[in-house]
Formats: sequence, C-alpha cells, structure tokens
Amino acid sequence: MSQVSSPNIMFVFPGQGSQYVGMGSDIHRRFSCVRDLYERASQAMGFDVAELSFQGPEERLNGTEFTQIALLTHSIACLAAFRELTGEAWTPNVLAGHSLGEYSALVAAGVLAFEDALRLIRMRGRLMSEFGRGRMAAFRFDLDSIRPLAEARYCGIGGCNLPDQTVVCGFERDLEALMEDVAARFGRSRAGRYLKTEGAFHTYLMIGAAERYRPHLDAAALAAPRARVLSNYTGDYHADDPEQMRAALFFQMFHPVKWMGGLRRAIDDGVNLVVEFGGGIGRDQPGRVHAPESRKPNLEGIMRKAYAASGRRGLYLPAINRATLERAARTLELLRSASPMEPVWVDERHFSLHLPLHQGTVDEDSLGLGRLVQELGLRRVVETEIEEDDDSLLTLKTYCDEGIASAEPYLEVVVGGETGAFLHYRGDAIRHELAALHARLERPAPAIRAAVGGGLAG
Repeated sequence: MSQVSSPNIMFVFPGQGSQYVGMGSDIHRRFSCVRDLYERASQAMGFDVAELSFQGPEERLNGTEFTQIALLTHSIACLAAFRELTGEAWTPNVLAGHSLGEYSALVAAGVLAFEDALRLIRMRGRLMSEFGRGRMAAFRFDLDSIRPLAEARYCGIGGCNLPDQTVVCGFERDLEALMEDVAARFGRSRAGRYLKTEGAFHTYLMIGAAERYRPHLDAAALAAPRARVLSNYTGDYHADDPEQMRAALFFQMFHPVKWMGGLRRAIDDGVNLVVEFGGGIGRDQPGRVHAPESRKPNLEGIMRKAYAASGRRGLYLPAINRATLERAARTLELLRSASPMEPVWVDERHFSLHLPLHQGTVDEDSLGLGRLVQELGLRRVVETEIEEDDDSLLTLKTYCDEGIASAEPYLEVVVGGETGAFLHYRGDAIRHELAALHARLERPAPAIRAAVGGGLAG
C-alpha cells in the first residue's frame, strides 16, 4: 500500500531473468508506436525480434545474447506505450535499471540511441555468454555477513539487492562449498539458491568478457543524460560526462550491482513514485500460454522493501503489459486530478498461498488457511496452490531445515530473475498478512481510488 501527493518520479527497468515467451505481444497488437520499435529492432539486429519475443523458442530467448535484445526492446516498447497513453505528461526525475536494465534507463534518458543500445547489449550478451564463467546464487544475508564466507571460497559479490539479500558468484564447485559452509553454520534454509544465468555476472569471472567488450563500448556514441540515471557500478548517479559514463558501464560488467545503494539514494532524494517498465515473472495461467497478463513485475518486491526500510512513503506502479500500462495511466490521471488533500492509494501486491499435502491429504491448518482466503474474499488476488508430497519436501529442503519431516504452508511473493528476490510468510504471519490485505482491499474496488490519509509502502 502506497501513497504520494507531490510526485518525484523514477522509472525503473528490470534485468535478465524477467524474459518470457510472449512478452510484448499484447502491446504490439495495441500500439503502432510499439510495432514501429520492434521493426526498428529487427532491422538493426538482422532477425525478427518480435517473432523471437512472442513465439520463442524459449531456449533461444534464454540465451544471454538474445535475452538482452528482447528485454531491452520490450522495456522501451512499454515506455513508448506509456508515453502514448499519458501524453508524455509524466517526466522522470530519476531513471534506473538493474544490470542489463541500466541500458534501458540510458536509452530513456537520451544517453544512447535505441539501435546503438541494441548493438551494444547484443555484443555484451554474446561476450558474457562466450567468455563468462561460473554461476550466481542469492543468499539471505547482508553484505558484511556473507562476504568473508564467500571470499574464503574464492567467490565474489555480484549484487546487493536488499539489505538482507546478497548475490554471490563463483565457479560451481566453489559455490557448492560455500552453500555447505552456510548450511552448517546457519541451517539449510539460509544455504542460498542458484539463479538462472549463463555466468557469474558482475564479478572477476567476467573480466575476460569486459576486456573484449571495451572496444565496442568505446566506439558507441553517448550523450549527456536528460535526467539523472543511477549507476549500478557506483550506487550513485552517473556523471553527466559521457566518458565517465562509458567507464562506469565497463566496470559494471565485473563489479557488484549496487542496487540497494542506488535505491536508497533516490528515495533519500525524495523519489516517491516509481514506474517499472518491461519484462515479467511467474507462470502462465492454465489455458493462457504465453499470456503477458499472467505475469508479475520483476522489481516490485525489492521496491516495496526499500521503501519499508526507509520509512518513507512511495507509490509503485508496474507498466509491463497492456493491462498494467492502462491501469498505471488511469492511476496517474487520478493522481493528476486529486487535490493535495486527496492522495491516491494503490495496492498491486500479488500473493501465492502454498498448501502442502500430507500422505495425500491437506491437514487442518492448511484447510483453515484456504477457508480464510475464501472468507476474506481474497480469491481474486491470492493464488492458492496444493503441493504434492514431493513438491512439499522440496520446498521444505529449500526454505526450511532439512531435518524437518513434513512441510508447512507458506505465503509467497517471488520477484526472482536476475534480482533473486523472494519473500515468504509462515505460521501466524500468513494470517496477519492476509488480514492486512483484506483490510486494504475493503476500500471500494478497483484497488485504485482517491482517499484521505497516509501510509507506508509495504
């Protein structure tokens, strides 16, 4: 739940891991400006970017070189559709992108031409895939706690996404040794999980790729930004000098993504309205294969935790498909028309309640939670999943202690992808979170309205 009155706007763009077959197909049908962008991308790349994005195959789309092309195109296409819907009335004060998303932010800021950015990230992705080595894993630890353990196993820090979550990279054998160390010290629930990438991005294992990338970066035309852009490398704003920006993009390839540091800087500087463009995570809904409307935004959980940790107010809006783009435009129109005493409230959270089976049946506690979702009228926003025994045990070993003999229900918000963000609620926290969601949704539907009051992003 979020609230803003005088907007200080940041546009954000996700990174690798938020790609999926079908992304962009809905806005391609709806907006001529999007069709033009995909045609420009196809001409610049020499293959049909729309066909790859909309139809796959998934194996090709997930190849780093093609992932980065498809994601940047989708992100800028969502931005173009947003501008058409809003009449270009909302100009960002800050732009930011996670890893690959930094290039989308630079296009939006006028630093890179769209086609030039595509050529750069195609080479970047190709070199990262060919010369990059190792893997990435997300750990539920702050940087200072995990760093000495990681370095003892020759692993490097790849990103600081949340105060209590750090991405660690290294050769697989070294990461496995680190996971065993962590499990022995803190329990299996803290042992980390692998991310779906083709290498140990943003660490020393990418230096070979960065060396080969530099000539292409040196040849690219960069302009001064039209708005402030956060740098993954420094965790602060890029300098206005294009040569300093070029160097920061080079160092970004083999240094940690200081994402949380950048978000803190932007929030401290008063950013209170965030719009996310592009990508999407989650599974296809039954009978809706490759449907963009079934996907959830990549960076939502991280943004909400960043605002909660700061104690400041902020409004988050996804703009990642036709439905969310149109909803964001309606919300911003409400914000424009509201008086200073009528801040706009929005709730865009997504929940998944996992109920495990025990010997083929759901236990009473799980049944009670399922009934609670129904009684509170939350079925339209809470996806309830019954897990088979094998899935329950897998969940247990991944998120709980491996010595426990049976799984327990949990409420999940997964951000995933390159960010590796995940949130879980267990025990009484599930009921508390469901009750809080119900209280927020008791306000007149849809979950967007003008109201008097205040609140914190949660």
